[in-house]
Amino acid sequence: MDTSSATAVPDTVQVAVRIRPLSQRELAKGYENVIIQPNPPEPRLVARGQEEFTFTEVFGPEVDQLEVYERSVKAIVLKLIDGFNVSILAYGQTGSGKTYTIGTSFTGSRLTGQVGILPRALLDIFSIVNAKKGKAAADGTRYRVCCSFMELYQDHVYDLLSHRQRYERLLGIREDVGGGVFVPGLTELAVASAEEALRWLGHGAGSRATAPTSMNKESNRSHTIFTVILRSSGGTSDERVTISKLHFVDLAGSERAKKSRACGDRLRECIQINKGLLALGNVISALASHTKNSRNTVYVSYRDSKLTRLLQNSLGGNSITLMLACVSPACYNLEETLSTLRYADRALAIRNKPTKSSPSPSLESGSSSGTDALERLTKTVSRLRVENEKLRQRISAELRPTFGATANATGKHLLAQNRLLHGQLKASFEESTRNELRASIAENALGRLEPLVITEMIPDPTLDTSDSEPKSAEELRRKCLEVLLRYRTEYEALRQRPTAQQRSTI
Repeated sequence: MDTSSATAVPDTVQVAVRIRPLSQRELAKGYENVIIQPNPPEPRLVARGQEEFTFTEVFGPEVDQLEVYERSVKAIVLKLIDGFNVSILAYGQTGSGKTYTIGTSFTGSRLTGQVGILPRALLDIFSIVNAKKGKAAADGTRYRVCCSFMELYQDHVYDLLSHRQRYERLLGIREDVGGGVFVPGLTELAVASAEEALRWLGHGAGSRATAPTSMNKESNRSHTIFTVILRSSGGTSDERVTISKLHFVDLAGSERAKKSRACGDRLRECIQINKGLLALGNVISALASHTKNSRNTVYVSYRDSKLTRLLQNSLGGNSITLMLACVSPACYNLEETLSTLRYADRALAIRNKPTKSSPSPSLESGSSSGTDALERLTKTVSRLRVENEKLRQRISAELRPTFGATANATGKHLLAQNRLLHGQLKASFEESTRNELRASIAENALGRLEPLVITEMIPDPTLDTSDSEPKSAEELRRKCLEVLLRYRTEYEALRQRPTAQQRSTI
Protein backbone atom coordinates (compact mmCIF):
# COMPACT_ATOMS: atom_id res chain seq x y z
CA MET A 1 0.00 0.00 0.00
CA ASP A 2 1.24 3.48 -0.85
CA THR A 3 1.64 5.32 2.43
CA SER A 4 3.76 8.14 1.15
CA SER A 5 1.02 10.71 1.63
CA ALA A 6 -0.30 9.39 4.93
CA THR A 7 1.49 11.93 7.11
CA ALA A 8 1.88 15.69 7.03
CA VAL A 9 5.10 17.27 5.83
CA PRO A 10 7.19 18.48 8.85
CA ASP A 11 8.68 21.96 8.40
CA THR A 12 11.17 21.61 11.26
CA VAL A 13 14.06 19.20 11.75
CA GLN A 14 12.83 16.01 13.43
CA VAL A 15 15.12 14.55 16.10
CA ALA A 16 15.05 10.95 17.34
CA VAL A 17 17.42 9.88 20.12
CA ARG A 18 18.59 6.28 20.34
CA ILE A 19 20.20 4.97 23.51
CA ARG A 20 22.40 1.96 22.91
CA PRO A 21 22.71 -0.79 25.55
CA LEU A 22 25.78 -1.04 27.77
CA SER A 23 28.51 -3.13 26.15
CA GLN A 24 30.03 -6.23 27.73
CA ARG A 25 33.22 -4.27 28.42
CA GLU A 26 31.26 -1.51 30.18
CA LEU A 27 29.29 -4.03 32.25
CA ALA A 28 32.51 -5.82 33.23
CA LYS A 29 34.01 -2.55 34.46
CA GLY A 30 30.89 -1.71 36.45
CA TYR A 31 29.89 1.46 34.59
CA GLU A 32 26.43 2.75 35.54
CA ASN A 33 23.56 3.85 33.32
CA VAL A 34 23.08 7.63 33.65
CA ILE A 35 20.32 8.09 31.01
CA ILE A 36 16.79 7.44 32.26
CA GLN A 37 13.39 7.49 30.54
CA PRO A 38 10.85 8.47 33.21
CA ASN A 39 7.95 7.27 31.08
CA PRO A 40 9.11 5.19 28.06
CA PRO A 41 6.09 5.93 25.80
CA GLU A 42 6.90 9.64 26.07
CA PRO A 43 9.82 11.10 24.01
CA ARG A 44 11.48 12.40 27.17
CA LEU A 45 14.68 11.48 28.99
CA VAL A 46 16.70 12.65 31.98
CA ALA A 47 20.50 12.77 32.00
CA ARG A 48 22.53 12.72 35.19
CA GLY A 49 19.29 12.88 37.20
CA GLN A 50 18.79 16.60 36.57
CA GLU A 51 18.95 17.67 32.90
CA GLU A 52 15.72 16.88 31.06
CA PHE A 53 15.26 16.75 27.26
CA THR A 54 12.22 16.22 25.02
CA PHE A 55 12.58 15.12 21.40
CA THR A 56 10.42 13.87 18.54
CA GLU A 57 11.15 10.25 19.50
CA VAL A 58 13.29 8.51 22.12
CA PHE A 59 14.30 4.86 21.70
CA GLY A 60 15.62 2.95 24.68
CA PRO A 61 18.19 0.10 24.61
CA GLU A 62 15.46 -2.52 24.22
CA VAL A 63 14.04 -1.06 20.95
CA ASP A 64 15.04 -3.04 17.83
CA GLN A 65 15.96 -1.83 14.34
CA LEU A 66 12.53 -2.48 12.80
CA GLU A 67 10.72 -0.37 15.40
CA VAL A 68 13.13 2.54 14.89
CA TYR A 69 12.47 2.41 11.14
CA GLU A 70 8.70 2.05 11.40
CA ARG A 71 8.21 4.79 14.01
CA SER A 72 10.59 7.50 12.81
CA VAL A 73 11.93 6.84 9.34
CA LYS A 74 9.47 5.11 7.03
CA ALA A 75 6.91 7.92 6.78
CA ILE A 76 9.43 10.58 5.74
CA VAL A 77 11.43 8.23 3.47
CA LEU A 78 8.33 7.63 1.37
CA LYS A 79 7.93 11.39 0.87
CA LEU A 80 10.62 10.88 -1.77
CA ILE A 81 7.93 9.29 -3.97
CA ASP A 82 5.83 12.46 -3.64
CA GLY A 83 8.68 14.59 -4.99
CA PHE A 84 10.20 15.89 -1.73
CA ASN A 85 13.91 15.95 -0.87
CA VAL A 86 14.66 13.96 2.31
CA SER A 87 17.78 13.87 4.52
CA ILE A 88 18.54 11.49 7.39
CA LEU A 89 21.60 12.28 9.54
CA ALA A 90 23.15 10.01 12.16
CA TYR A 91 25.21 11.87 14.79
CA GLY A 92 26.91 10.86 18.02
CA GLN A 93 30.24 10.08 19.62
CA THR A 94 32.39 7.25 18.31
CA GLY A 95 31.03 3.83 19.25
CA SER A 96 27.47 5.04 19.93
CA GLY A 97 25.84 2.96 17.16
CA LYS A 98 25.42 5.44 14.27
CA THR A 99 26.57 3.16 11.43
CA TYR A 100 24.68 0.22 12.97
CA THR A 101 21.46 2.27 13.09
CA ILE A 102 21.67 3.82 9.63
CA GLY A 103 22.95 0.64 7.95
CA THR A 104 25.72 1.94 5.69
CA SER A 105 27.88 -1.10 6.53
CA PHE A 106 25.33 -3.58 5.11
CA THR A 107 27.09 -6.43 3.28
CA GLY A 108 24.51 -9.22 3.26
CA SER A 109 22.03 -10.35 0.62
CA ARG A 110 18.85 -10.37 2.70
CA LEU A 111 17.30 -8.52 5.61
CA THR A 112 17.72 -9.70 9.18
CA GLY A 113 16.63 -8.20 12.48
CA GLN A 114 19.99 -6.40 12.79
CA VAL A 115 19.77 -4.55 9.46
CA GLY A 116 19.67 -0.75 9.65
CA ILE A 117 17.25 1.74 8.13
CA LEU A 118 18.97 2.23 4.74
CA PRO A 119 18.38 -1.31 3.33
CA ARG A 120 14.81 -1.25 4.66
CA ALA A 121 14.18 2.11 2.99
CA LEU A 122 15.51 0.84 -0.36
CA LEU A 123 13.14 -2.14 -0.28
CA ASP A 124 10.12 0.09 0.45
CA ILE A 125 11.10 2.64 -2.22
CA PHE A 126 11.43 0.02 -4.97
CA SER A 127 8.25 -1.71 -3.84
CA ILE A 128 6.26 1.50 -4.38
CA VAL A 129 8.14 2.56 -7.54
CA ASN A 130 7.54 -0.84 -9.16
CA ALA A 131 3.84 -0.64 -8.27
CA LYS A 132 3.63 2.85 -9.77
CA LYS A 133 5.43 1.70 -12.91
CA GLY A 134 2.67 -0.84 -13.50
CA LYS A 135 -0.06 1.76 -13.08
CA ALA A 136 1.79 4.39 -15.15
CA ALA A 137 2.52 2.11 -18.13
CA ALA A 138 -0.68 3.19 -19.84
CA ASP A 139 0.11 6.93 -19.88
CA GLY A 140 3.85 6.51 -20.57
CA THR A 141 5.15 7.81 -17.24
CA ARG A 142 8.72 6.60 -16.60
CA TYR A 143 10.61 6.21 -13.33
CA ARG A 144 14.38 5.97 -13.02
CA VAL A 145 16.28 5.35 -9.77
CA CYS A 146 19.98 6.13 -9.40
CA CYS A 147 22.36 6.05 -6.46
CA SER A 148 25.62 7.75 -5.52
CA PHE A 149 28.01 7.30 -2.58
CA MET A 150 30.59 9.85 -1.46
CA GLU A 151 33.03 10.11 1.43
CA LEU A 152 34.39 13.20 3.16
CA TYR A 153 37.80 12.20 4.52
CA GLN A 154 40.07 14.85 6.06
CA ASP A 155 37.97 17.54 4.32
CA HIS A 156 38.42 15.92 0.88
CA VAL A 157 35.51 14.47 -1.11
CA TYR A 158 36.01 10.98 -2.61
CA ASP A 159 33.72 9.03 -4.95
CA LEU A 160 33.15 5.59 -3.38
CA LEU A 161 31.49 4.11 -6.49
CA SER A 162 34.22 5.07 -8.95
CA HIS A 163 36.29 2.31 -10.59
CA ARG A 164 39.42 4.48 -10.48
CA GLN A 165 42.29 4.39 -8.02
CA ARG A 166 41.90 6.14 -4.67
CA TYR A 167 43.83 9.29 -5.63
CA GLU A 168 41.79 9.59 -8.86
CA ARG A 169 38.48 9.60 -6.97
CA LEU A 170 39.07 13.05 -5.48
CA LEU A 171 36.24 15.48 -6.35
CA GLY A 172 35.42 19.14 -5.83
CA ILE A 173 32.29 21.02 -4.72
CA ARG A 174 30.52 23.59 -6.90
CA GLU A 175 27.47 25.84 -6.68
CA ASP A 176 24.76 25.91 -9.35
CA VAL A 177 22.93 28.97 -10.64
CA GLY A 178 20.29 28.64 -7.91
CA GLY A 179 22.83 28.69 -5.07
CA GLY A 180 22.62 24.95 -4.44
CA VAL A 181 25.66 22.72 -3.98
CA PHE A 182 26.60 19.79 -6.21
CA VAL A 183 29.64 17.55 -6.76
CA PRO A 184 30.66 17.48 -10.45
CA GLY A 185 31.91 14.13 -11.69
CA LEU A 186 30.25 12.13 -8.89
CA THR A 187 29.29 8.67 -10.16
CA GLU A 188 25.52 8.13 -10.39
CA LEU A 189 24.57 4.54 -11.18
CA ALA A 190 21.14 3.55 -12.48
CA VAL A 191 19.73 0.69 -10.37
CA ALA A 192 16.75 -1.49 -11.27
CA SER A 193 16.15 -3.13 -7.89
CA ALA A 194 16.85 -2.81 -4.17
CA GLU A 195 19.24 -5.77 -4.41
CA GLU A 196 21.35 -4.00 -7.06
CA ALA A 197 21.44 -0.81 -4.97
CA LEU A 198 22.52 -2.82 -1.92
CA ARG A 199 25.35 -4.42 -3.89
CA TRP A 200 26.67 -0.97 -4.77
CA LEU A 201 26.22 0.11 -1.15
CA GLY A 202 28.39 -2.81 -0.02
CA HIS A 203 30.95 -2.04 -2.74
CA GLY A 204 31.24 1.59 -1.61
CA ALA A 205 31.28 0.75 2.10
CA GLY A 206 34.27 -1.51 1.48
CA SER A 207 36.26 1.51 0.26
CA ARG A 208 35.43 3.71 3.24
CA ALA A 209 38.27 4.82 5.53
CA THR A 210 38.13 2.84 8.80
CA ALA A 211 40.65 2.16 11.55
CA PRO A 212 40.61 0.75 15.12
CA THR A 213 40.89 3.00 18.17
CA SER A 214 40.79 2.23 21.87
CA MET A 215 37.10 3.26 21.92
CA ASN A 216 35.93 1.48 18.76
CA LYS A 217 37.44 -1.54 16.98
CA GLU A 218 35.93 -0.45 13.61
CA SER A 219 35.88 3.32 13.87
CA ASN A 220 34.79 5.16 10.71
CA ARG A 221 37.29 7.91 9.99
CA SER A 222 35.15 9.81 7.50
CA HIS A 223 31.65 11.18 6.88
CA THR A 224 29.66 9.41 4.15
CA ILE A 225 26.56 10.36 2.16
CA PHE A 226 24.60 7.68 0.27
CA THR A 227 22.05 9.30 -2.05
CA VAL A 228 19.02 7.82 -3.81
CA ILE A 229 17.88 9.92 -6.80
CA LEU A 230 14.37 9.39 -8.20
CA ARG A 231 13.58 10.81 -11.65
CA SER A 232 10.05 10.65 -13.03
CA SER A 233 9.07 11.89 -16.48
CA GLY A 234 5.81 12.11 -18.41
CA GLY A 235 4.78 10.35 -21.60
CA THR A 236 5.51 11.33 -25.18
CA SER A 237 3.35 14.45 -24.92
CA ASP A 238 4.99 15.66 -21.70
CA GLU A 239 8.76 15.30 -21.34
CA ARG A 240 8.97 17.14 -18.02
CA VAL A 241 11.27 15.57 -15.41
CA THR A 242 10.79 15.65 -11.64
CA ILE A 243 13.89 14.93 -9.52
CA SER A 244 13.81 14.16 -5.79
CA LYS A 245 16.70 13.00 -3.61
CA LEU A 246 17.08 10.99 -0.40
CA HIS A 247 20.35 11.44 1.51
CA PHE A 248 21.59 9.03 4.20
CA VAL A 249 24.35 10.87 6.09
CA ASP A 250 26.55 8.78 8.38
CA LEU A 251 28.67 11.30 10.28
CA ALA A 252 31.97 10.19 11.77
CA GLY A 253 31.87 10.02 15.55
CA SER A 254 33.18 12.84 17.67
CA GLU A 255 35.98 11.70 19.95
CA ARG A 256 38.51 12.92 22.46
CA ALA A 257 42.10 12.08 21.64
CA LYS A 258 42.77 11.37 25.33
CA LYS A 259 40.12 8.62 25.37
CA SER A 260 40.73 7.19 21.92
CA ARG A 261 44.54 7.37 22.39
CA ALA A 262 44.85 8.58 18.83
CA CYS A 263 48.29 9.39 17.47
CA GLY A 264 49.86 9.87 14.06
CA ASP A 265 47.31 9.43 11.24
CA ARG A 266 44.51 8.67 13.71
CA LEU A 267 45.17 11.97 15.50
CA ARG A 268 45.09 13.93 12.24
CA GLU A 269 41.81 12.21 11.34
CA CYS A 270 40.41 13.00 14.79
CA ILE A 271 41.28 16.70 14.39
CA GLN A 272 39.58 16.93 10.98
CA ILE A 273 36.48 15.05 12.20
CA ASN A 274 36.03 17.32 15.23
CA LYS A 275 36.72 20.40 13.11
CA GLY A 276 33.92 19.50 10.69
CA LEU A 277 31.50 18.66 13.50
CA LEU A 278 32.33 21.96 15.22
CA ALA A 279 31.45 23.85 12.02
CA LEU A 280 28.23 21.83 11.79
CA GLY A 281 27.39 22.72 15.41
CA ASN A 282 27.95 26.42 14.66
CA VAL A 283 25.57 26.20 11.68
CA ILE A 284 22.91 24.49 13.80
CA SER A 285 23.26 27.12 16.54
CA ALA A 286 22.96 29.96 14.00
CA LEU A 287 19.88 28.43 12.36
CA ALA A 288 18.26 27.74 15.74
CA SER A 289 18.85 31.31 16.96
CA HIS A 290 17.49 32.68 13.68
CA THR A 291 14.26 30.70 14.20
CA LYS A 292 13.85 32.05 17.73
CA ASN A 293 14.64 35.63 16.63
CA SER A 294 13.13 35.66 13.16
CA ARG A 295 13.24 39.45 12.95
CA ASN A 296 17.02 39.54 13.20
CA THR A 297 19.28 38.60 10.29
CA VAL A 298 21.75 35.88 11.27
CA TYR A 299 24.79 34.91 9.22
CA VAL A 300 25.03 31.14 8.72
CA SER A 301 28.63 30.09 8.04
CA TYR A 302 28.06 27.16 5.65
CA ARG A 303 31.43 27.81 3.98
CA ASP A 304 33.49 27.05 7.10
CA SER A 305 33.62 23.37 6.16
CA LYS A 306 32.92 21.11 3.19
CA LEU A 307 30.65 19.09 5.49
CA THR A 308 28.36 22.08 6.13
CA ARG A 309 28.36 22.97 2.44
CA LEU A 310 27.25 19.45 1.51
CA LEU A 311 24.49 19.60 4.18
CA GLN A 312 23.40 23.13 3.28
CA ASN A 313 20.12 21.99 1.73
CA SER A 314 19.38 19.57 4.60
CA LEU A 315 19.63 22.23 7.32
CA GLY A 316 17.47 25.26 6.69
CA GLY A 317 16.82 24.41 3.02
CA ASN A 318 14.35 22.54 0.82
CA SER A 319 14.37 19.19 2.61
CA ILE A 320 12.54 17.04 5.12
CA THR A 321 15.25 16.28 7.67
CA LEU A 322 15.53 13.71 10.45
CA MET A 323 18.48 13.66 12.85
CA LEU A 324 19.21 10.37 14.60
CA ALA A 325 21.21 11.22 17.71
CA CYS A 326 22.91 8.08 19.06
CA VAL A 327 24.17 8.18 22.65
CA SER A 328 25.95 5.95 25.13
CA PRO A 329 24.29 5.54 28.57
CA ALA A 330 27.58 4.73 30.37
CA CYS A 331 28.66 7.14 33.12
CA TYR A 332 32.21 7.49 31.74
CA ASN A 333 30.72 8.89 28.49
CA LEU A 334 28.50 11.38 30.32
CA GLU A 335 30.15 14.54 28.95
CA GLU A 336 29.98 13.34 25.33
CA THR A 337 26.38 12.19 25.80
CA LEU A 338 25.29 15.56 27.22
CA SER A 339 27.05 17.33 24.35
CA THR A 340 25.16 15.17 21.81
CA LEU A 341 21.81 15.77 23.53
CA ARG A 342 22.33 19.55 23.66
CA TYR A 343 23.41 19.46 20.01
CA ALA A 344 20.21 17.58 19.08
CA ASP A 345 18.03 19.85 21.23
CA ARG A 346 19.24 22.90 19.26
CA ALA A 347 18.53 21.11 15.98
CA LEU A 348 14.84 20.79 16.96
CA ALA A 349 14.45 24.54 16.49
CA ILE A 350 15.67 24.59 12.88
CA ARG A 351 12.92 25.40 10.39
CA ASN A 352 13.26 24.01 6.86
CA LYS A 353 11.32 24.91 3.72
CA PRO A 354 10.34 21.52 2.22
CA THR A 355 8.46 21.82 -1.08
CA LYS A 356 7.77 19.38 -3.88
CA SER A 357 10.35 19.43 -6.64
CA SER A 358 9.06 21.34 -9.66
CA PRO A 359 8.98 19.41 -12.94
CA SER A 360 11.43 20.73 -15.53
CA PRO A 361 9.39 22.20 -18.44
CA SER A 362 9.84 20.66 -21.86
CA LEU A 363 11.80 22.56 -24.49
CA GLU A 364 9.82 21.10 -27.40
CA SER A 365 12.10 19.33 -29.89
CA GLY A 366 15.36 20.19 -28.11
CA SER A 367 14.34 18.42 -24.90
CA SER A 368 13.82 14.94 -26.30
CA SER A 369 17.09 14.91 -28.24
CA GLY A 370 19.08 15.96 -25.17
CA THR A 371 17.36 13.36 -22.97
CA ASP A 372 17.96 10.60 -25.53
CA ALA A 373 21.65 11.53 -25.79
CA LEU A 374 21.94 11.49 -21.99
CA GLU A 375 20.40 8.01 -21.85
CA ARG A 376 22.72 6.73 -24.62
CA LEU A 377 25.84 8.00 -22.87
CA THR A 378 24.72 6.50 -19.55
CA LYS A 379 24.18 3.10 -21.20
CA THR A 380 27.57 3.38 -22.96
CA VAL A 381 29.37 3.97 -19.65
CA SER A 382 27.56 1.01 -18.01
CA ARG A 383 28.32 -1.30 -20.96
CA LEU A 384 32.00 -0.37 -21.04
CA ARG A 385 32.31 -1.01 -17.31
CA VAL A 386 30.85 -4.50 -17.78
CA GLU A 387 33.21 -5.22 -20.70
CA ASN A 388 36.19 -3.99 -18.70
CA GLU A 389 35.30 -6.25 -15.76
CA LYS A 390 34.97 -9.28 -18.07
CA LEU A 391 38.35 -8.47 -19.59
CA ARG A 392 39.98 -8.32 -16.17
CA GLN A 393 38.47 -11.72 -15.27
CA ARG A 394 39.77 -13.21 -18.54
CA ILE A 395 43.27 -11.90 -17.87
CA SER A 396 43.16 -13.36 -14.35
CA ALA A 397 42.07 -16.76 -15.72
CA GLU A 398 44.85 -16.79 -18.33
CA LEU A 399 47.52 -16.03 -15.73
CA ARG A 400 46.59 -18.97 -13.49
CA PRO A 401 49.35 -21.60 -13.51
CA THR A 402 48.41 -24.93 -15.09
CA PHE A 403 49.74 -28.26 -13.95
CA GLY A 404 49.86 -31.78 -15.37
CA ALA A 405 51.02 -31.71 -19.01
CA THR A 406 52.59 -28.27 -18.62
CA ALA A 407 54.78 -29.53 -15.78
CA ASN A 408 56.40 -32.06 -18.15
CA ALA A 409 56.88 -29.66 -21.08
CA THR A 410 60.36 -28.79 -22.28
CA GLY A 411 62.03 -25.47 -21.54
CA LYS A 412 61.63 -24.37 -25.15
CA HIS A 413 57.89 -25.00 -25.07
CA LEU A 414 57.56 -23.10 -21.80
CA LEU A 415 59.48 -20.19 -23.25
CA ALA A 416 57.24 -20.10 -26.33
CA GLN A 417 54.13 -20.31 -24.18
CA ASN A 418 55.44 -17.54 -21.95
CA ARG A 419 56.12 -15.34 -24.98
CA LEU A 420 52.59 -16.00 -26.30
CA LEU A 421 50.97 -15.21 -22.94
CA HIS A 422 53.05 -12.07 -22.67
CA GLY A 423 51.77 -10.91 -26.05
CA GLN A 424 48.17 -11.74 -25.11
CA LEU A 425 48.52 -9.98 -21.77
CA LYS A 426 49.95 -6.88 -23.43
CA ALA A 427 47.10 -6.82 -25.96
CA SER A 428 44.52 -7.38 -23.21
CA PHE A 429 45.92 -4.56 -21.09
CA GLU A 430 45.88 -2.26 -24.11
CA GLU A 431 42.26 -3.17 -24.80
CA SER A 432 41.40 -2.57 -21.13
CA THR A 433 43.11 0.84 -21.26
CA ARG A 434 41.18 1.77 -24.40
CA ASN A 435 37.89 0.79 -22.74
CA GLU A 436 38.73 2.89 -19.68
CA LEU A 437 39.64 5.88 -21.88
CA ARG A 438 36.40 5.49 -23.82
CA ALA A 439 34.41 5.26 -20.59
CA SER A 440 36.20 8.37 -19.32
CA ILE A 441 35.33 10.26 -22.54
CA ALA A 442 31.68 9.19 -22.21
CA GLU A 443 31.58 10.17 -18.51
CA ASN A 444 33.02 13.60 -19.30
CA ALA A 445 30.41 14.12 -22.03
CA LEU A 446 27.71 12.96 -19.62
CA GLY A 447 28.91 15.42 -17.00
CA ARG A 448 28.78 18.29 -19.53
CA LEU A 449 25.40 17.25 -20.96
CA GLU A 450 23.43 16.59 -17.78
CA PRO A 451 23.49 20.20 -16.47
CA LEU A 452 22.29 21.38 -19.90
CA VAL A 453 19.39 18.92 -20.02
CA ILE A 454 18.29 19.19 -16.38
CA THR A 455 19.59 22.43 -14.78
CA GLU A 456 19.12 24.79 -17.74
CA MET A 457 15.61 23.45 -18.35
CA ILE A 458 14.42 25.23 -15.18
CA PRO A 459 13.70 28.92 -16.04
CA ASP A 460 14.36 31.83 -13.71
CA PRO A 461 10.92 32.68 -12.19
CA THR A 462 11.94 36.36 -11.79
CA LEU A 463 12.35 36.88 -15.58
CA ASP A 464 9.74 37.15 -18.31
CA THR A 465 10.65 34.32 -20.66
CA SER A 466 7.54 34.47 -22.90
CA ASP A 467 9.51 36.02 -25.80
CA SER A 468 12.83 34.21 -25.28
CA GLU A 469 11.70 30.58 -24.93
CA PRO A 470 12.31 29.58 -28.59
CA LYS A 471 15.74 31.16 -28.37
CA SER A 472 16.45 29.18 -25.15
CA ALA A 473 15.42 25.93 -26.82
CA GLU A 474 17.64 26.66 -29.81
CA GLU A 475 20.53 27.62 -27.51
CA LEU A 476 20.16 24.36 -25.53
CA ARG A 477 20.01 22.32 -28.75
CA ARG A 478 23.19 24.03 -30.00
CA LYS A 479 25.04 23.35 -26.76
CA CYS A 480 23.92 19.68 -26.76
CA LEU A 481 25.19 19.30 -30.33
CA GLU A 482 28.53 20.87 -29.32
CA VAL A 483 28.93 18.34 -26.47
CA LEU A 484 28.02 15.42 -28.74
CA LEU A 485 30.39 16.67 -31.48
CA ARG A 486 33.22 16.91 -28.96
CA TYR A 487 32.44 13.38 -27.74
CA ARG A 488 32.53 11.99 -31.30
CA THR A 489 35.78 13.85 -32.08
CA GLU A 490 37.54 12.52 -28.95
CA TYR A 491 36.23 9.00 -29.56
CA GLU A 492 37.34 9.06 -33.23
CA ALA A 493 40.82 10.21 -32.16
CA LEU A 494 40.99 7.33 -29.68
CA ARG A 495 39.76 4.82 -32.28
CA GLN A 496 42.38 5.92 -34.82
CA ARG A 497 45.23 5.66 -32.31
CA PRO A 498 47.49 2.78 -33.52
CA THR A 499 47.68 -0.37 -31.44
CA ALA A 500 50.92 -1.96 -30.23
CA GLN A 501 50.78 -4.50 -33.07
CA GLN A 502 50.31 -1.75 -35.64
CA ARG A 503 53.19 0.24 -34.15
CA SER A 504 55.47 -2.79 -34.31
CA THR A 505 54.86 -3.20 -38.05
CA ILE A 506 55.60 0.46 -38.87
